[in-house]
Amino acid sequence: MQRKDLALRVLSTAAIMSIVTSIAAPAFADIYYIGNGSIDVETMTSADGKQQYVKVTQGDKTYTDTSDEIVIKDGTDEDHTTLREDTRIKEKRAEVAIPDKERPATQELEAAGSADAAGESQPDPDAAFTLSEAEEDSAQTQEGKDTTEEKKEPAEDSPKEDVVYEYAPADPDSEQQATKPTLSVSAAPTAKTQEATQADPPTTPASPVGSADNPTTNVIKVVNNWVGEAAKELKIRLSNVNIKVEKKVNKAAMDVSGDGKTKVELDGQNVLDSYGTDYPASYQAGLRKQGEGTLIITDETNDEGKKITTPKSESDTSGSLTAKGAGGNGAAGIGGNVAEGTKNIIIEGYATVHAAGGGSGAGIGGGGIYGDTQSGDAENIIIQGYATVDAKGSGSAAGIGGGGNGGNAENIIIRGHSKVTATASDGAAIGGGYGSKSGGSAKGIVIRDHATVVAKSDGGYWLGDSCAAIGAAGDKGKDTEAEVTIGTAGATAEQEDVHVTA
Repeated sequence: MQRKDLALRVLSTAAIMSIVTSIAAPAFADIYYIGNGSIDVETMTSADGKQQYVKVTQGDKTYTDTSDEIVIKDGTDEDHTTLREDTRIKEKRAEVAIPDKERPATQELEAAGSADAAGESQPDPDAAFTLSEAEEDSAQTQEGKDTTEEKKEPAEDSPKEDVVYEYAPADPDSEQQATKPTLSVSAAPTAKTQEATQADPPTTPASPVGSADNPTTNVIKVVNNWVGEAAKELKIRLSNVNIKVEKKVNKAAMDVSGDGKTKVELDGQNVLDSYGTDYPASYQAGLRKQGEGTLIITDETNDEGKKITTPKSESDTSGSLTAKGAGGNGAAGIGGNVAEGTKNIIIEGYATVHAAGGGSGAGIGGGGIYGDTQSGDAENIIIQGYATVDAKGSGSAAGIGGGGNGGNAENIIIRGHSKVTATASDGAAIGGGYGSKSGGSAKGIVIRDHATVVAKSDGGYWLGDSCAAIGAAGDKGKDTEAEVTIGTAGATAEQEDVHVTA
C-alpha cells in the first residue's frame, strides 16, 4: 500500500534543525554597557587551536563571546544609552550579551564548540511522531478523521451544530457598555487632580552613565593574543563611552595589550581620560597600547551602521575619540605610560582623534621619563585614509613621537588624505622628545600622498625657537639624527598633492 505523509508530522527534520541552528548561532555583535562596571576583554583559543572566542568579564559576570564584534556602550541598558541599536540598519544591530550562567543550553554548546550544537548526534525529531503500520493504515482510511473515541450524542440542552439559535437582545444600554473596554482610570479627572499634575515640575532624565555629560570611573582592559596565520582580528566598537579615571586609581581609561590585531570602531563621541596628578594615578596613558600587536583606530561606518563613503563635515563630531594621558610624571594620550614606549598604532578611515599627553608624555607615542628610567620611544605610528588627528605633546615630549627627556621616534608615516595637526612645547611636533644632550632621534618620518600636515614646536624654555617642528629634538636640535621625507620621488602633481606647514 502506498503511504502518504501524515498530517501529524508538522515539523520536518530540516525545520527543527533550522530552529536549533538559529538559536545556537552567534550574534553579529554583543553589547556590554560600561555603566554596569569595568570591562575586561581577553581573547581565547581552544586547546586544539580550532576555535577562537572572547572571554568578557564584568563584575561577577563572565561571558563566552563568539560574536564578530564586542560593542561597549555608555549607559546600563538599551533604555539608558545614547545610541540605541534600533536606530541602526538591521544587519548592523547588536544584541545584549548573555552571561554564561544565563545562557541557554544550545548557546553553551555553541560557545564550547560542541559537535552536538553544530548538528551532529542530534535526536531524531520525528521519533515522537512514529506510528505503527496498522495505525498509519487506519489514519489514512479515515483521511484525517479522529476515530479513537466513540461519537457521543449531544446533550438535550447543548446547542446543535446545524441549528441556528436566536437570543433575545439584552438591555441596549448594558450591551453597549459591555462592548467598550473598561478603563482603569476615570475618563474625567477632577479639577483637583489636574491642578496637582500641572504643579509638578517636569522631570529631566539623567544622562546615561558613561556618556558625554555623565562620565564613569569604570575602565576597559583588552588582552589580545590571537596570533598566527589563522588568527582573527578582534573587533571592538566604542559607542559614546566617556571614562574619567578616579584621581588615585593607577589604571588607564582603556588598556590594549598583547600580540594580536585589535580594531576599534568609533561611534558617537568617546573620551578616554586618565589625566590626574595624584599618586599613583600620574602614570597612565589615556589609551595605553603595549605589546607587539597592532591597534587600529577607525571610523568606517556611521552611527546608523552605514558605510561612510565621503569625508565628514567639520561639524560632524561622530566617530571621534579624545584621549588624555596622566599629568605629574607624564603619560601619552595614546601610547605609553610613564617610561613606556609604544608601537604599531594605526589611525585610519574617517576617524577623528584628539590626543594630549600629560606631564612629559607625547600626544601619540611614548611616555615621559621617571627617575632613572628611560623615556618612551614611539615606533610604527601610521595615520592614513581620511583620518583627522590633533596631537599635543606635553613638556619636552613630541606631539607625535618620543616621550619627554629623549624619547626616539621611528617610522612615523602620514599618508592618504589624512589631516594632521601636531604641536609640542619643547620636543619636536613630529619626531623625537627633547633631552638635554641626549635628545630623541627621528628616523623614517614620511609625509606623502594627499596628506595635509601642520606641525609646530614652541621650543619652550629650553630650546627657544630652534627646535625642529618635524624631526629630532636634542640640544637645540643639533645632536641627534633625523630622517624626514616629504612627498614621493617621481610622483606627478596629479598623483600627489602634499601640504605641509611647519
